[in-house]
Parts: sequence; C-alpha cells; structure tokens
Amino acid sequence: MANSNLIGSLVKGIEIVKLVGFSENGIKSNEIMAAMNLKAPTCYSLIRTLVACGFLEKRNGRFYLGNELILLTKKQSNSSFLSKVETELMALYQKLPRGTVIFAVPGLDGILQTHRISFDRPGVIQHLDSEPMHPYASAAGLVYLAFLQDETNLMLVNERWPFAEFGIHLWKNRTALNKYLDQVRKTQIAVSPFEKDVYLRISAAVLDKTGKFIAAVGVSIPAQMIKDKNIQTMQKEVSRSAKVISAALA
Repeated sequence: MANSNLIGSLVKGIEIVKLVGFSENGIKSNEIMAAMNLKAPTCYSLIRTLVACGFLEKRNGRFYLGNELILLTKKQSNSSFLSKVETELMALYQKLPRGTVIFAVPGLDGILQTHRISFDRPGVIQHLDSEPMHPYASAAGLVYLAFLQDETNLMLVNERWPFAEFGIHLWKNRTALNKYLDQVRKTQIAVSPFEKDVYLRISAAVLDKTGKFIAAVGVSIPAQMIKDKNIQTMQKEVSRSAKVISAALA
C-alpha cells in the first residue's frame, strides 16, 4: 500500500503546521481538532510538541507559525536578506569610534547572537552559533523582552532565565523592569542602564510589517570613547540600521 510506511504522528504534525500557516489570523486548538478530526489528547500532544520545537507559537489563545520555522524558511529562501543584514552591520561598524556590532534573533533560549563584528577583528563578520544573550542586562535582551508576545516563549524565558535569579539584583523588582520595557516599546530602542561607565550598549528592534519582533541590531562601545553629545548620534545610527534591515524583510 502506497505511503504505508510513513510515520502517522509526523504526518499529522506537518498537516497541523500547514493548517496554521494558512490561517491568517491564527487558529485555536479546538479549531485544529475539528478541522483534522483529532481526539483531544492526540491534538494537544502534537501541538505541545510543535510549540516546544519552535514550529508553532501561542499568542492570546491562538496558534501561529513559530520563529524556528520562520527562521528556517528565511535561511533557505532569503539569503539576500542576510546579505543585506551583513552589509548594514558593516556600514554601522564603520561609523563606530571603536566597538562591536551585533545581530541577534529570538530562539528557544531567548535572544541569540548570530553575527558580530568586533574591534579586535575589524571588518570581519563573525557567524556565531546562536549564543544566548542576557535578557535582563543586555540591550538586545531588553529589546527582545519588550516585544515578547508569544506565551510559550515567555514561559521558556522565565524557565531558562528566572527573574529571581538573573534579574532581581539588576532591577530590584518587576515593576521597574516593566516600566523600562514600556519605554522601549515606544521608542523601539534600548540603552542598557548597567555598567554605563564601562560600555555604552544600544540595541534597536527589527520589526516586520505587522510589528512582530524579528531581530535586534546593536552596538557596544567603550565608555571612554563616547562623549555625551555622541550618545544620541549613536542611538540614531542604530535605529536607522534597524529600520534599513526591517525594510529588507519586505
């Protein structure tokens, strides 16, 4: 019998991903269950597995395609986008007095650094193996938290980076952190308030046309290389680079 040796659960999982992908406004779990004629335990197990792998994400009770699937698709079919990212990172680096430029994307471990140009290797774009960045201390991490909407990813961040262990000594309480994140959402840029006498760390959000967070672009500059009047200039440059990369998504 044709296709008799296929793995049934894998086929069902792929069909769920297709169903979600064609649902422009997301889809509820009971709608998936009805559309695919699945029993509740089977449906929930498949959805939970797809969410854990990053192929689906849950926002406001509805399921959408997850970041891992989106990133895989972009990596396969949109190499021109990454080429534009690298071009913009190099352009930003050349405007720094001395420092490091980074590009980071959301993943299962939070915000992950994938590209870097550092002052000790000038002009070299380093391709990193998705290095996790501190969500409560780094500028890129704070931008990520500000735009984090997916309920599952939020839960994973809280498990991987519990605030009581990694954030409370920095922010004292969640109220202070949330107030800061509100401001980041308005400006789409974060300046890390920590160790500013050592490094100036700035990151801006790369958003798609729907306003969804796709990545962060940022800089880290030794404090002694920066004058007060240059801080706003660097913020504008980082923000401009994020907008250039956002435009490349189209």
